[in-house]
Amino acid sequence: MTIRPALLASLSLLLVQGGCGVEMPVAQAMPDRPMRVMSLNQCTDQLLLALLPPDRIASVTWLSRDPRYSAQVEAARRVPVNHGSVEEVARTRPDLIVTDTFSNPAGRAMLRRLGYPVIELADSGNVAGIRQNVAALANALREENRGRMLIARMDRQLVPKPLRRPVTVASWGRDGMGESPLLTAIVDAAGLKLVGEQGGVEALLRTKPDYLIRGVSDPREGTLGDNVSGHPLVRRLWPATKRLVIAQSATICGTPAIGDAAVKLRQSIDAKLAS
Repeated sequence: MTIRPALLASLSLLLVQGGCGVEMPVAQAMPDRPMRVMSLNQCTDQLLLALLPPDRIASVTWLSRDPRYSAQVEAARRVPVNHGSVEEVARTRPDLIVTDTFSNPAGRAMLRRLGYPVIELADSGNVAGIRQNVAALANALREENRGRMLIARMDRQLVPKPLRRPVTVASWGRDGMGESPLLTAIVDAAGLKLVGEQGGVEALLRTKPDYLIRGVSDPREGTLGDNVSGHPLVRRLWPATKRLVIAQSATICGTPAIGDAAVKLRQSIDAKLAS
């Protein structure tokens, strides 16, 4: 799953605390149809919330309720949340835990020593990875039809829809220009062309895109990154009428939400070109 390292630190699986007096459950086999599923990663939260009804979700992480990082906020509000501690796992007694392959390995090993069935999903930083993770988790949850529907819907949304004339865009933020396979897939599906290179204001001026793509507003202010993203020359050459937005929640994790982001981006550029 694609996710910023800073956010990973907030969900590092506190299970490394060890037993801490927690009762060791009897080792469980993977259930045929899990009914109390617990997610310990904000990216696996997104998939779980998309695949299961609330009554089969034991809990997801608290980050799933933050609109900056989650595309499933409303669904997350209908289920309990956790902070990844061993005590919470012991109290919840899930029949399946879903997490990732890149957070604390000691914590994941502890889960297995405690006897819980665990599914670990690999990074899905591209469309193929999203399809693979959705299919794997849907199969484990015995929600294969739902998984196929999610993948088919995403694939339809990501079919490129050419504009009447070429329109170039560049991703722009506190780190300057950047790109990723997920962002490229969204932009391509909206009929736009992502241009540019890694770099700051100078690279942006060389590229001269028609529009800038920004993420949702960040609550932090006064950082060094503001000197890049809010550079006076950039504000003058690319005012609000030359800006487009892709919600950070659509690209911070590799999920089918990139399809919805592509639809919204196309609607935004259509409206701007019409005006």
